[in-house]
Amino acid sequence: MPDSPSAPLALGDLVLDRYRAIEHIANGGHSVVYLGRDERLARPVCIKVFTRFPGDLGISQTSYEHFVQEAFALSRLTHPNTLRIYDFGHVTGDPTPASDGEDRIPFHVSEYMNGGTLAQLVRERGAQPANEVVRVTIAMADALSEAHSVGIIHRDLKPQNILFAALGGSRLAKLADFGIAKWLAEDDDALTAERDLPGARAGDTQVVSGQKMAMYSPSWASPEQLAGQPVGPTADIYSLALMAIYMLTGRAIFADDDVYEGYRKRKSAASIVDLALEPLELPRAAVELLKSAVAFDAKARPQQVAEFGLALADGFEPSARSPRAAARRLPVDALETAPLPKLAALDGPSDAERLPVRAASRITRRVSVAPGPVEVAGRTARFAPVTDGTADVEGLGGSARLRITLLPATTGRRQVHVKGMSCFVAKRGGPPTVAVQVDDDAMIDLVGPGNTPVGRVRITVGTPAAGHTVFRFGDEQVAIGTAECPDVILADFGQGAECAFIYTPGVVPVDPAVRRRRHS
Repeated sequence: MPDSPSAPLALGDLVLDRYRAIEHIANGGHSVVYLGRDERLARPVCIKVFTRFPGDLGISQTSYEHFVQEAFALSRLTHPNTLRIYDFGHVTGDPTPASDGEDRIPFHVSEYMNGGTLAQLVRERGAQPANEVVRVTIAMADALSEAHSVGIIHRDLKPQNILFAALGGSRLAKLADFGIAKWLAEDDDALTAERDLPGARAGDTQVVSGQKMAMYSPSWASPEQLAGQPVGPTADIYSLALMAIYMLTGRAIFADDDVYEGYRKRKSAASIVDLALEPLELPRAAVELLKSAVAFDAKARPQQVAEFGLALADGFEPSARSPRAAARRLPVDALETAPLPKLAALDGPSDAERLPVRAASRITRRVSVAPGPVEVAGRTARFAPVTDGTADVEGLGGSARLRITLLPATTGRRQVHVKGMSCFVAKRGGPPTVAVQVDDDAMIDLVGPGNTPVGRVRITVGTPAAGHTVFRFGDEQVAIGTAECPDVILADFGQGAECAFIYTPGVVPVDPAVRRRRHS
């Protein structure tokens, strides 16, 4: 096999009467990549053209199918941390033994990422700080979550497939290269119809001889991939955890060309991860999560990639950890064994007490709606009622004003719409925009003019327990009655800053002592 394929486009060539090849920038296994220019919109684009290598026609055909499949996979995905595809077409090439007459060579046009790859970043700058690792990991987890939700398993996560766009002084991470993705969800009628289009779905990695074709990167693949077994979403979680470790340490822990040696080492992944991360003195929760994500048994790993991303952020930021991301539920009997006293506002008398929660080993306090500020875990909290479907909240000394809408949980997940009134908002790793919509717990970056960071806000939906919704603040848990607040979320602007409970009003409880005074 030659070192590089022959160039399918000459510099200056125009495809689809719109995209001009400007510069040859890379060769892939079965593709050539060009920097191009969209002549209509005057913007840079990336043109990726399939190239056949001489040799086994079965291998070439399978590679061809996977190349075309990548375009269909990208066209179905819209997450801001997934590479956007603009167009797809064919160029005419020389005849091949497998073609009748002229050979039609597929290509696709996508957005151009000008910030290099994760591999280049680590090679040039070394290990990355924990906040950058968390930012990139959450971005990739969110992108993968969308792919998994429509039945697409990436199967080839590696540093070379995470691309960056330079945005001022920051980098926007995007997931690319779905060429060997696996399609699931056979019962999805819309997806099945799309996949039945010519070339929309590649056959599994089989060649005409009937032998398996290994289409993965050994240093980043899960054990089941190395063994040629079926894979599911947890295979992507495995590879994502390996990349998080790579960013933290600056090196791959399974940098083996030999597949069998790499498979053997994966059986001792926990001890290898411990050894690699020990010098960094990272929070134990983060280390344990990464170890669980590279468990040899796929069933022992986190099962949802979005939850893995949030849990990793929580592992590095224990003060902001949410009960939902940590996958812990407060025992029902913990709130039923003793009364939950009212916590009054700061400007009134308080009979607040601390209630020990035995099973959770934390302090739980009941908080009631108050018209003014309320003290919780040394923080200032306010209650913002939802009126006409929205609630306005303010934080960070007034520099962040947000309008929050609680949307119906049509998919079983809490849907929250956040609009910036004094700043732009962005999902972690995503571009700043006027408004974002998030599911369940999520971290949102707040951005000012000129892409200057203002701060961030964490949206937490809380955990239900015995007629209450429970929120965690470090070692303290706050319980809010569902009769008083049947629908409530927390907008937390960070440790040491304000927070707000956004709620739909219910029945306001009357303190028994007040009731007795009224009837005396």
